[in-house]
Amino acid sequence: MKTCPWKNSAELARAWAAVLTEAEALMRGDETAYDALDDAGYTLEQPYRSTGRVKWAAWKLLPLFTQILDRTERTEYRYEAPGDYSAVTEEALAGIWVDDAGTTVLLFSEDGCRIVYPELELLGETAYPFRVRDRSSVGYCPELDIDYLQNDFSAPLVYYVSGIDDTHFWSNTQNECFRRLA
Repeated sequence: MKTCPWKNSAELARAWAAVLTEAEALMRGDETAYDALDDAGYTLEQPYRSTGRVKWAAWKLLPLFTQILDRTERTEYRYEAPGDYSAVTEEALAGIWVDDAGTTVLLFSEDGCRIVYPELELLGETAYPFRVRDRSSVGYCPELDIDYLQNDFSAPLVYYVSGIDDTHFWSNTQNECFRRLA
């Protein structure tokens, strides 16, 4: 019997995000993505432009992400004192984060943020631009914006980040906490 080479679902989620990133690059016509396929010994007969296939693939792997959500220990939000606002950066967010309610997975990388929120049919198939806005000059915590609708940050998904450390980030304003999975 063969054993799965993945030690846990977080490693598989990270690998799947990389596959989706390559699929997006193929759809954009990115030459480096085609070169990577050539290096692997595969040449596409025609340009890859199927957003439907990427969406289908994301749906097929939804059980992977829901498994991550199902395994998340549900905890009630607990207020935490604000942290060092300067620690809240795009680099500090790199990794996989799961909210304590077990409803959302955020996968941050240099490619963007993949959102897995099954109730909104966000399945991680797209890496959305994200940014951290410093609002300390007016006495507010940093704002994490994920641009999943407009491509101009006019209506982003927003988290007001009260603090971050190696294990979690929290929002006292929104009564939410995300735990680092990987």
